[in-house]
Amino acid sequence: MCAKFRGIPAIIYSSLWRRQIFGKLEKDFPEKTKFAVYITDQPPAVLIKINNGNFEMEKLEEVKEISEIENIDCDGYFVAPQSYAFGGPVALQKGIKEGKVKMKNEAIIFSILLRIMT
Repeated sequence: MCAKFRGIPAIIYSSLWRRQIFGKLEKDFPEKTKFAVYITDQPPAVLIKINNGNFEMEKLEEVKEISEIENIDCDGYFVAPQSYAFGGPVALQKGIKEGKVKMKNEAIIFSILLRIMT
């Protein structure tokens, strides 16, 4: 894990770091990728940048509301409470219908999260 992040961002950091040291990050993300993740009940949001086999994560302390993530310059974003994020596909679909889960470029985000979490 990473002391700078906690919860889901820490899991993402650890996964990316592991992929980086084993040389898989560049294979998984051959193009420059930038996306945001905001777990609403565990702020702050994070911006993740992947390029040339390296990654960088930065906290987005200025994001306080779900709508503010839309102002972030990125390829996509994922916003959800932790229970929906860990709840699997059924919970995500329910969260989308209820307006508690928001995504920009769903196909990209699902692809990214799938590669990171496997």
